[in-house]
Amino acid sequence: MSINIKIDSDITPEAAKEATKPIPDAVISLEARKTLDGKIMILDHVLIDIVLDTVGKKIVSFPKENLSDDVYVAQSAYFRHLQNDGIIIPESVIAGNVYGSLEALYPDAVDEGISAAQVVLLSTKKFIDQENPQLKAQEFFEKEVEDYMVEPTPEDSTGLGEVPQEPKKGSISPDRIRRYLSGYGYY
Repeated sequence: MSINIKIDSDITPEAAKEATKPIPDAVISLEARKTLDGKIMILDHVLIDIVLDTVGKKIVSFPKENLSDDVYVAQSAYFRHLQNDGIIIPESVIAGNVYGSLEALYPDAVDEGISAAQVVLLSTKKFIDQENPQLKAQEFFEKEVEDYMVEPTPEDSTGLGEVPQEPKKGSISPDRIRRYLSGYGYY
């Protein structure tokens, strides 16, 4: 059995090392930052910020701005997603020490060569990709409804002089002062 080897003199040693690197199975892109103590902050979600503590094996979610029912629903859905993927320890989901935060622990990977932090990041990216489109659509709809109410179109509004004046309007006549007494025959 023979082996054919092709030698190219134009390839540098650095390029040869890059060519032998394994190709990753998945590549994700997140808006993330690393803190001084090594925690990873994921800021992509519309309602919550997620902090991944790789040393303490903990995931913490914080509300972005104000705490509301929508924020808690998003946090609960995130941890339910991680639980369904088998990433977190279900009984470890608790309220955090910061108001409005939720946290959970995740175990080390049993298989060698699998980074638990990378699995958490991949599952988090999948969750954000599922959630963000509907949250952005909901935010857009609420903004459009608010704009419609604050600044209606000319067809949906009337000027002050266009409403005709009448001496009597509505169901209460001006001569009936105490309407509640008329039911008993006192008035």
